Amino acid sequence: MERIQAQHYSRHVYFDAEEQEYVALCSEFPHLSAFGESSDEALAELDIALEGAMDVHRDEGWPTPEPLAPPEVEALPSGKFVVRLPKTLHARLVRVAKNEGVSLNSLVISMLSAGLAANEAQARPTEVV
Repeated sequence: MERIQAQHYSRHVYFDAEEQEYVALCSEFPHLSAFGESSDEALAELDIALEGAMDVHRDEGWPTPEPLAPPEVEALPSGKFVVRLPKTLHARLVRVAKNEGVSLNSLVISMLSAGLAANEAQARPTEVV
């Protein structure tokens, strides 16, 4: 069986605005963190910390955590669907697209995007000052 190496574990890097440095964490070893002036430096420091933690686990006879499996990636929809709409609405959309010099597809995408953004903005709670 292949020996587990630090690079086999999940590693996450975040920028800490308060400390003005990068922080690297490992989900399998939640007590470990490493810091650096760049994300690469923080990851390199985390690898050193992970190797040390793995050595301690082996030396003490403690079980070494198994690396987490990568998360499942959900396939994106095809980007294509059929919508049934009244002929009068279809005609209006065709007319607007023609007047604006765009395809019907581009017009509908633009309108859907604008409507969705407005809907999401309306659904956000407003901050009371």
